[in-house]
Amino acid sequence: MCRVRKILALVMAGALVTGLFGCGASEQATASQTETIETEASEEASEEADNITSESANIPAYEYPGPELFYSVLYKYINDEFAANYDSADVAIPIVNIIYQDESNKEDIKVYGDFWYMNYDLEGDTLECVSGGSYPGCIHIKTTDEGYSVTSMDIVEDGSNYLDSAKEIFGEHFDDFEKVSSDDEAREKVRAQIISNYVFANDLNIKAYQDQGWDPVTLPEQNIDSFYSILD
Repeated sequence: MCRVRKILALVMAGALVTGLFGCGASEQATASQTETIETEASEEASEEADNITSESANIPAYEYPGPELFYSVLYKYINDEFAANYDSADVAIPIVNIIYQDESNKEDIKVYGDFWYMNYDLEGDTLECVSGGSYPGCIHIKTTDEGYSVTSMDIVEDGSNYLDSAKEIFGEHFDDFEKVSSDDEAREKVRAQIISNYVFANDLNIKAYQDQGWDPVTLPEQNIDSFYSILD
């Protein structure tokens, strides 16, 4: 209503100026009137765009919801390390499938696994996957005065070097890696549970996740208390 009144006032002002000063002044008034209206429209469109942006990003960044600092560092590393490979999205939620964990050396704890970085945009009550990738390998972690710190990661190579590099990195755990990496159904269960626990921890109204070209997958009940193990 306010916007309509402003425009009508401008039109009336333009008519008055025309009566007083003639055609030349009319052209100037009309140009001024048009510029004012266009400015209002531009500001209004900008506000709408800002609102859309804030709404689309109105979900928190992923944080590991379990009690163990060790796994918090691990999950955060995956998101931080691979984010630069993709355009930003509303939230990135990793998939962590740990195959074997070697804690014999506290200065070089080795975590072998099938690790994924996944980006999602929120559409209604569904997280739609917009990008992501697989990064299987071994993450090296050391103990520090503050807790834990990732020192490096050995990543299985793509293409023709995939098999050889996977065997080199996983060694005696290669067969287990093959089983885990080829089991899509089991990985999707882990993925759904990690998303569900994120949703519960942040009290979000999200019911499902969806890959492009696939039906939405309803999230299971959260199980934060039992899903994450306590490190010895």
